[in-house]
Amino acid sequence: MPQAYDAPLAQIRTAIDQAATSTGLLKLAGYAESLGDVADSVLENAARFAREVLSPLNPVGDRTPSRCTPDGVVTPPGFAAAYERFRADGWTSLNVPTEHGGLGLPTLVAVASGEMWAGANMSFAMCPELAVGAIEAMTSHASPRLREEYLPRIVSGEWTAAMSLTEPQSGSDLSTVRTRAEADGERWRLFGRKIYITWGDHDFTDNIVHFVLARTPDAPEGLRGISLFLVPKKWPSGNGTFEANDIRAISLEHKMGIRASPTCAMVLGEHGGARGWLVGTRHEGLACMFTMMNHMRLGVGIHSLGIAERSLQLARIHAHDRVQGRNTHGAQRPIIEHTDVRRMLLTMKALTQSARYLLYLAAATLDVSRSAPDEATRTEAASRLGLLTPIVKAWISDVAVEVSSLGVQIHGGTGYVDDSEISQLYRDARIGPIFEGTNYIQAQDLLGRKVLRDSGRALSSLLDEAQRAAEQLPADHAGLAALRSGVIDGCARLRKSTAVLQQQSATDPELIGAVAHHFLQWLGVLIGGWQWSIAARNTASQEILDTAVFYGAHVLPRGYLHEAVIAQGSAPITGAALSSI
Repeated sequence: MPQAYDAPLAQIRTAIDQAATSTGLLKLAGYAESLGDVADSVLENAARFAREVLSPLNPVGDRTPSRCTPDGVVTPPGFAAAYERFRADGWTSLNVPTEHGGLGLPTLVAVASGEMWAGANMSFAMCPELAVGAIEAMTSHASPRLREEYLPRIVSGEWTAAMSLTEPQSGSDLSTVRTRAEADGERWRLFGRKIYITWGDHDFTDNIVHFVLARTPDAPEGLRGISLFLVPKKWPSGNGTFEANDIRAISLEHKMGIRASPTCAMVLGEHGGARGWLVGTRHEGLACMFTMMNHMRLGVGIHSLGIAERSLQLARIHAHDRVQGRNTHGAQRPIIEHTDVRRMLLTMKALTQSARYLLYLAAATLDVSRSAPDEATRTEAASRLGLLTPIVKAWISDVAVEVSSLGVQIHGGTGYVDDSEISQLYRDARIGPIFEGTNYIQAQDLLGRKVLRDSGRALSSLLDEAQRAAEQLPADHAGLAALRSGVIDGCARLRKSTAVLQQQSATDPELIGAVAHHFLQWLGVLIGGWQWSIAARNTASQEILDTAVFYGAHVLPRGYLHEAVIAQGSAPITGAALSSI
């Protein structure tokens, strides 16, 4: 019988406490209570919902994917009912401010809950996460009229949201968007095609609010000519009634993973134009879109962490149950007693908890950037969050692929067949490095914009904190010596490498693209060491100490590989003829 997802509440609580304390969030007014007993109650109920409702549906969605019919998209059996219960229980509005109808809980609590949704059923979790990004965009950019009309229904979960950005000729390069918007009084009419639209149509709700990138007739070429529009599946026709809008899903992608999540090809304007409203200022849609996109990049980290945790759970169970090989007395033994299996499990555990520490750190930093009483603290937190966001998206999604792959390896042949959930998790995890801006884009953003353009100021502040945390580890603890010295030495080496890159990038236009991946991976590993230093310093738990020791010995040294590659610069790549690739 399949083993249901079991939320790691102890590890989640540890990560919440560490993030809230290290960022200063716990000292802000109102947060001690909301991160204490209130959070415990919310998380216990979230864990129960994940285990009892979402987890049993995960293999159902993989084997019975969503399908496109003439009447719209139909989701797998049980999914629509699960969403109705999800909405009725109030899960759609956890961290939405109370003035907009939400519960007003910290982002940190919402992120922890989101980890559980994704660990139990990533396909399902992607739908309500889109609404959170839409709420961010509307509260920041939409007119009061649009907010009044649409925001309460999205907050309550009565309606869901979708980001309709990508087009056949326009993937990550949004400058080539061709969907056009023509003025129609106070409204606009949109014409075009969109592809890869996650949860672009479904049977969860009567209405879906699409946020569509398009060009107006007077738009300049390139990114500056893009505007953002709100285009509902059904538009208000008066007297509280709604009519079908001229937007529909014409097909679904057949994917290697997240099969229950409908990835739609959408067409707008087959019959006179899809009615829509401008969000924000004309030709400034990119800024509005990035309000959603930055949240969704954190969402990728949330979902990837959930996948990693679930992979670890399944691998640990299998390693305890699977008997193979014999001990020195000739008795058969479970494979968890095999040294290499223990190595793989410890790697999975160390990486998964590192990802949790990083994600929760970013969530707490976001809360500080919004709630700190003084502008200087809010500004500093916003800068730190900008540095962390591409690492959360890229490093954690890469961790999920590695951890789920190790999970398949521990399962052996049984992990390679479709009947095994670990096989689904590996396939589900693989989308993380691709969507919401590929990990290469995240790495370029990190190194080019967040580090070099900033002259390394935000990075330097982070490295200062990491170094101090490592220096506070007990020098006489032999097991933690590798962690302590590795973080201190790594901070010094990364500073030196960054200074060299700052100088060389001025004359080598290909340098950032050549080394950005390794820079991000190095910083991700080093942040993990920083977080394990804090955890090891503040715990009496043997489990945490053992994992911190393992991280210092087996994961942190990866930084030296990334450093060595960065030192080679762009020449090994740009010097290779295209014909030889």
